[in-house]
Amino acid sequence: MSFLFLPLMAVIGGFIVLTFSADRLIAAAATLAKHMGLSIVFIGMTIVAFGTSAPELLVSAVAAFNGAEGLSVGNAIGSNIINTGLVLGLCALVTPLMISRRFLKREFPILLLVMTYAVLVLMGGSLGWPQGLALLGAMIVYGIYLGRSHNSDEELEVEFLQVGQGRAVAETVLMLVLLLSSSQVMVWGSVELARAFGVSELVIGLTVIAFGTSLPELAAAVAGVRRGLYDMTLATVVGSNIFNLLGVLAFPGLIGDGMTLPEQVMARDVPAMFALTLIPGLFFLLARYRHGRAPYVPMNRLAGALLLIGFAGYMGLLTLEVLSQA
Repeated sequence: MSFLFLPLMAVIGGFIVLTFSADRLIAAAATLAKHMGLSIVFIGMTIVAFGTSAPELLVSAVAAFNGAEGLSVGNAIGSNIINTGLVLGLCALVTPLMISRRFLKREFPILLLVMTYAVLVLMGGSLGWPQGLALLGAMIVYGIYLGRSHNSDEELEVEFLQVGQGRAVAETVLMLVLLLSSSQVMVWGSVELARAFGVSELVIGLTVIAFGTSLPELAAAVAGVRRGLYDMTLATVVGSNIFNLLGVLAFPGLIGDGMTLPEQVMARDVPAMFALTLIPGLFFLLARYRHGRAPYVPMNRLAGALLLIGFAGYMGLLTLEVLSQA
């Protein structure tokens, strides 16, 4: 059993580093936002969200270079399903999320708009240079919008690090690197342990790998909840989902030889992504109606539970379909 020691240490050590780096990343990012006069939401939707999407970006790039464009598409859409159903659902189940009305009014509709735009781009059933450029162009427009629309928000009761701007930049970058690295170490250790106990490659791919690429988002979001930065938690999920749809999804078209989308993408995966995204949207609308003009709107535990149930149902359906074809 000595051959299990290294994978086991990888899982334990990776988890410890992951937890520490995620918590420190949120604190460093909030401190950086304060020094630069930017909103915490802006940092969450750019540095944290895009940074934690690096695993999806790398997987899609490698897959596209190797002619596996289908994996890139599944990775982008599947990661959004995990981010919304698992990450956001788990955070809301742990504690009700008090989200600022301004954030919901400004950013959540943009996510729905980006999702609709991406689906319209892919409606023809193919993904090549024209579609890739259309997605990348929208990504650039969105980046310009972020830079111009987010100034320093209202003061929040946040625990900032007592460091200068240069140190805050360095810690943000370092913690992001540690977050991504520890995620990969945990995935490697988990895969090796699963193989040692006879778990099939299929089950590993459906569970460990799919969950592993979303570990950075999950860790960053949970760390945001622990520090009471609920807007940053939602901003991480929203920003990551937008980046996946416009940035990650563009890779198969720009790098690969073009592809015809599998029927399941539009028939199964896209509807699941929309359904899971609409669950918190409906709860926000109901809460907004109930709480009038209150500056913050709650996303309660019921919404979190429904997201997790919906995610579990989707994963169950996906597992049954794959096993039936094996």
